[in-house]
Amino acid sequence: MNNKTEMYIGRKVSILSRRIHRRIDKEASQYGITAVQARILGFIYCKSNKKDIFQRDIEEELDIRRSSVTSVLQLMEKNGYIKRVSVSEDARLKKIIITEKGLQIQKKVYDFILGMEESLKDELSDEETDILVDLLDRLSEKIGDGI
Repeated sequence: MNNKTEMYIGRKVSILSRRIHRRIDKEASQYGITAVQARILGFIYCKSNKKDIFQRDIEEELDIRRSSVTSVLQLMEKNGYIKRVSVSEDARLKKIIITEKGLQIQKKVYDFILGMEESLKDELSDEETDILVDLLDRLSEKIGDGI
């Protein structure tokens, strides 16, 4: 299968994605969390100083189904990484707040991810990086939310 016309783009992207997630998962597991939990902590950390974060924000931003996010957030709250707090306008809505314990873990995993990103970028020229990102965005847009 050395013929480039016989390569499957989806398979290549999937393999790279799995490898990246495995590395992050391995790092995150040292702190007792999964890669998804690390992504959620990172998202809450980055966005919560600008606005309140709710479950639907996590679902949309990380492209994760509602039922999956619900169970992950329940576990994260049980383990003390986040708190869910009612908002005064609507008691049914619960904003999600990262705890001090969650912050400490988020920083360690984020530092690891930044190092891994730099390592990946070191393999490519700036031009190749720009092209890769443009191509991935284009292909992602073409597939869209068809699922």
